[in-house]
Amino acid sequence: MIGMDVQSVKIDLIHWLTELQDKSVLKKLQGLKEQQEGSLELSAEQESELDGRLEKYEKGEMEFSPWDTVKDRIRNRAKDAL
Repeated sequence: MIGMDVQSVKIDLIHWLTELQDKSVLKKLQGLKEQQEGSLELSAEQESELDGRLEKYEKGEMEFSPWDTVKDRIRNRAKDAL
C-alpha cells in the first residue's frame, strides 16, 4: 500500500476480490465486513445508559477517581474474591 492512494488500493482490492476463489478467505472477509458494520451499533439499553451518563457529566454530577485508587479497588476486590 506504500505509494498508493486510497482509491488505488480499493480498485486493486476489487479486482483481486472478483478473481478470488478461496472460500476460506471469502468467509474471513465477510466476517471482517460484518464486524466493521456492527462495530457502531448499540442496543437501546446501551444508548440510554450512555445518554444518562452524559447528562450527569454535563451537569457536573459525575464522581471520578484517580487511576491509582481504581487499581487498588480492583486489586482488593480480586483478593476478596479468592
